[in-house]
Amino acid sequence: MQQFDVTAHNYDFVFKDSFSLFKNDIGDFLKVELPGIVSYLETEFAEIETSAERMDLNFKLEDGSILHLEEEIEVSVNDLIRFASYDLKLYNRYRDRIRTIILCIKGYPAAEAAFNAGSLGYNTTVVNMSDKDGKEKLKELREKIEKGEEINYLELIFLPLMNSDQDMVKRVKETIELEKQLEVERNLKNNIVALTFVLCDKFLSDQEISEIWRDYKMVRIFKYAEEQGKKKGKIEGKEEGKQEEARVILKRIIKAKFGDHDNEIIDLINKSELSKIEDLSEKIITADSKEEIIDFLKH
Repeated sequence: MQQFDVTAHNYDFVFKDSFSLFKNDIGDFLKVELPGIVSYLETEFAEIETSAERMDLNFKLEDGSILHLEEEIEVSVNDLIRFASYDLKLYNRYRDRIRTIILCIKGYPAAEAAFNAGSLGYNTTVVNMSDKDGKEKLKELREKIEKGEEINYLELIFLPLMNSDQDMVKRVKETIELEKQLEVERNLKNNIVALTFVLCDKFLSDQEISEIWRDYKMVRIFKYAEEQGKKKGKIEGKEEGKQEEARVILKRIIKAKFGDHDNEIIDLINKSELSKIEDLSEKIITADSKEEIIDFLKH
């Protein structure tokens, strides 16, 4: 069964439109000395076909090097080999020096992670997210937001990945609720929420994705990213990609709610336009059976 990865099509739209959030604050957040960010680089390569082999974040830096940022619960040699293969693809395309930083959720015993394969050596920097107290940071950010004080938006976006005794879905929900209180223009707020969601997607189950989608109607937020892509003159075919992504996530939510997919539902979703799919994302919340979904898609 095809698995939905929320970042597969939306990732580049969201980050290209909001990379300035990282441009000014990434060094302070990571506590790593870095040149300034110049631009966001795409994460998808033709050679990388599965969602399991998708890079998390790439940025072009002021000194010409590339920042490759990854998130992992734990760091293993297999992870490092995978990241090294990404970096070789990046180097093959751009021929620029790569700086790879791993955000490790459960912590790592050293500030660097590396392997030596003889003629090929690989080194990364590790940032232990377990060193960051998520509950204390949540409290601090809430107080600042209530007082109208300036905050580092990255602390909000990465808040669910910080150390906490709460499960991931609760952390994501609490963070989104806090982000909704921000006194900023709507599109910026949408991007902050979307970034929080896509950065945590790999740590969430189908059921949890469905729960967050239900509560916050994420398709509305990601629609903004699509619209921004059109305004900036993205190539034709992105619209088709967005529709396909919306179809896939709805199939995933239907499976989580009703069990195995129904072939008739799959066929109807595949034929639906994006506007119908958006309406369906809200219908799923109240639907008690697959028959209701089928009837809705037919009319």
